[in-house]
Amino acid sequence: MKNIKSNIWLLLTLCYLKLAAQTPSDMLNTIFPIGDKIQGGNFTGTVWVTPLLPADSTFNASIGNVIFEPKARSKWHKHPGGQTLIALDGVGYYQEEGKPLQILRKGDVVRCPPDIAHWHGASFDHWFVQVAITTEHPKGRVLWLHEVSEEEYKVGIAKQQEAQSKLQDLENRHQHIAAISSYTAKGDLERLKKVINAGLEAGLTINEIKEVLVHLYAYCGFPRSIQGLNTLMAVLEARKMQGIADEQGRTASPITDTLSKYEQGKKVLEALTGQPLITPPKSGYGGFSPEIDVFLKEHLFADLFGRDILSYTDREIATISALINLGGVDPMIKSHIAIALHLGMTAAQLNHLFDIIETNTEKKEADNGRKILLEVMGVRGK
Repeated sequence: MKNIKSNIWLLLTLCYLKLAAQTPSDMLNTIFPIGDKIQGGNFTGTVWVTPLLPADSTFNASIGNVIFEPKARSKWHKHPGGQTLIALDGVGYYQEEGKPLQILRKGDVVRCPPDIAHWHGASFDHWFVQVAITTEHPKGRVLWLHEVSEEEYKVGIAKQQEAQSKLQDLENRHQHIAAISSYTAKGDLERLKKVINAGLEAGLTINEIKEVLVHLYAYCGFPRSIQGLNTLMAVLEARKMQGIADEQGRTASPITDTLSKYEQGKKVLEALTGQPLITPPKSGYGGFSPEIDVFLKEHLFADLFGRDILSYTDREIATISALINLGGVDPMIKSHIAIALHLGMTAAQLNHLFDIIETNTEKKEADNGRKILLEVMGVRGK
């Protein structure tokens, strides 16, 4: 065990050294110019600072962009007028005096209250980019204090590693969704009965399993989906005869969006991919067949993904499991793996998904999923 821990720390150290040798332009898609390089002074490590807008008589706050290399951080400090931080990329740490350390990721926003000592910077293994909005005050914009000690900083490392360890495996419910989706796509109804029973025993509701099976018609066709629903009905009837009362579960909330179905679907797809869409598409299958683009946007992404019985992550796990077991649809598997990563799933979780597929169906399909994941991660530069 000691050797294993030593090897893990060696790998982490090598990873950090590799990261530290890079520049911001190597590692990040920065929105703003990189700015002036600063080493020492009020920071530990190297940071790059770009003033964006100064305070003036109308707007009593300045705005700046700061890039931290891995392990770089500010000193403890105070802002007499307070400050707002917006995380743009990477992973960072933020801590106020007397409060637990927070881990910041892209999209997080925190307010630093006036006259409260705090510090912020990059995690030990990621760059971190933030926009800082700092209010002007007669006492000054910032009052610098002492350095963040190694012991204080290691609290962030420990918290991040603990969080990461919880991301290695799929949630229990997701493991059952993966198994149900795999056998539905395969059309193996006897094994599907067993995994539906297991899913119900594990706490999946009737409506959640039903929704998985309905969702899958878009990926493996009405015949497989309807056979899956028939199998669920048979399982429920058998369990009822045994005196088992399964939870029905919640139903889908009404759709209140006033956009057209096409625009609703476009909005959902942009949320899934994190990319703006050009509509209607000018090339590819959507350009060749505008009809299928309309069907995809209006029905798959508006009608199906818009039903909130399942989360987007639930639906992606069901989709990836089905597509891998169908075979011959690698471009679609690649797209949905990219979506799953964008939604916050980790590579470790996806590999666990492939382990479940291998255990339940065949190794060949699982290995193909692992191969495609490596390709996607290579493109993402992770």
